[in-house]
Amino acid sequence: MPFPARRARRPCARPPDAQFWAMHRPTIVTLEEPTGPFRQSLLAALWTVSDPRAGDQPWPARTLCLAIRDAAGAMAGGLLGHFRYDWLFIELIFVPDDRRGQNLGSALLAMAEAQARAWGAVGVWLDTFSFQARGFYERHGFAVFGEIADYPAPHRRFFLSKRLDPNGPLDVTHPAIERVPEPGPHHVEAISAPLSRFNDARIGGGGDWPDGALALALRDADGGIDGGLWGRSYYHWLFVDLLVVPDRLRGQGIGADLLARAEAEARARGCIGVWLDTFSFQAPAFYPRHGYAMFGEITDYPAPHRRLFFSKRL
Repeated sequence: MPFPARRARRPCARPPDAQFWAMHRPTIVTLEEPTGPFRQSLLAALWTVSDPRAGDQPWPARTLCLAIRDAAGAMAGGLLGHFRYDWLFIELIFVPDDRRGQNLGSALLAMAEAQARAWGAVGVWLDTFSFQARGFYERHGFAVFGEIADYPAPHRRFFLSKRLDPNGPLDVTHPAIERVPEPGPHHVEAISAPLSRFNDARIGGGGDWPDGALALALRDADGGIDGGLWGRSYYHWLFVDLLVVPDRLRGQGIGADLLARAEAEARARGCIGVWLDTFSFQAPAFYPRHGYAMFGEITDYPAPHRRLFFSKRL
């Protein structure tokens, strides 16, 4: 969810000169050990600016975690989702091999959709690979709205969405699945780790698929951090999750520099492209100026806005 569009500036009688910008322009540094708190600081700064533009109402952020329990009560797969701006995004969903054929995948989706309705969601979206379960989601009412080829080659990454019937059930349960009220890192790991192993095995070829975070921070003269970029490289693509430049630093080409640095790091990691998303009230015109092409969108996210998806081959 990259940075919001530039706000209009008040005219000033004497605009700052080049020397002023040179003295006040922050440096871009790579954080060698990216941390969750840095990402959260970027996310908080982004929401502070974006929420008023999304609409005149509160925009709560909620996390949904559904756990599949084994015979011993340990978590063995499940679903992780995030709700904001009237949509639920399903980030992770995994059913272990020994639990397949029991309709647990369908139950996870049904429970997620019911909770999304209870939160007032317009719809649900997710992504999957060509070696995963596109057909499964389409059988449950999801439709493809975008895709990225060679992710990794010769596979494709598909993006799907589903509008929810507001009159559908608000409370769905399953005896083998329970909701985790306050999920922690170990809950995320219980879903993401086996899913990554499953994916790597399906791709085959004996390739190494390193998963690496990318954190670029804007550091001022006093060493403070104010804005930056957060991304993740996986399967030969870099996803730019967050790009934040404070209003007072706009107009200096800092956003373009952050993007260029991210692309250079993606090339160094062997990535063939970069992808990201933004909202129609954020920076939809910025990315095409830097070679990005829109490959999909979701309308009413939240109404009357849109969520836009861009990619760029390197």
